[in-house]
Amino acid sequence: MARKSVSRRQAGGSPPPERDVALPAPDARLLHLLAAAKDTFTSKGFAATTMDDIAGAAGMSKKTLYKLFASKTELFRAMLLRSLPEADYADTPAEGSPVTRLRNMLREAADVALSPGEIALQRLIIGERQASPELGRMFAEVIMESGTEHIVELLKTIRLERRFESVPLRLIAEMLFGMVFGHDHFRLLTDTGFKLNRRVLERRIDLAIATFCAPEDQAR
Repeated sequence: MARKSVSRRQAGGSPPPERDVALPAPDARLLHLLAAAKDTFTSKGFAATTMDDIAGAAGMSKKTLYKLFASKTELFRAMLLRSLPEADYADTPAEGSPVTRLRNMLREAADVALSPGEIALQRLIIGERQASPELGRMFAEVIMESGTEHIVELLKTIRLERRFESVPLRLIAEMLFGMVFGHDHFRLLTDTGFKLNRRVLERRIDLAIATFCAPEDQAR
């Protein structure tokens, strides 16, 4: 599933950004490579992982790997673009009212953000933040910005509570994400013994929608 590529901002004094990755249509070999890259990055860390490691994990030669991706950073970006296809919120079913679609989108976002593989990837990015600060920026642009943009577009079709009518939709989208899974996300990142309670998560989604959406638009 192709995902829109987002250009990385260049901070002052940082190295020139990697070229944007124009990914081909997915095939079994590419998907296997990106899955192997994700497993290797999350187990060894970004700095310690080499292209040799990833080529070996994927069962291909380094020469073949370099034909697909020019650098480790480019491969990492491609992994973000493709490793979470379920996070392509544009594919959320269009059936039902706008609020029903919002509820489904928030459920899908929570399923992605709180999944074990995603939590492992985010721990990697946090652990590498000093040696490789560009990883955090890359993750925010590729994953977080995409989700926020789709929520904003959906909010344009929903009648909000009057007190929120003048609030920027982007701010509301960010608050919805925070209300729905901010607590669980922090606990999962920091506490390996924490268990996600799906019933509580569903309740948070309902309360978040009730906070921002006009009452007559909240029906399931």
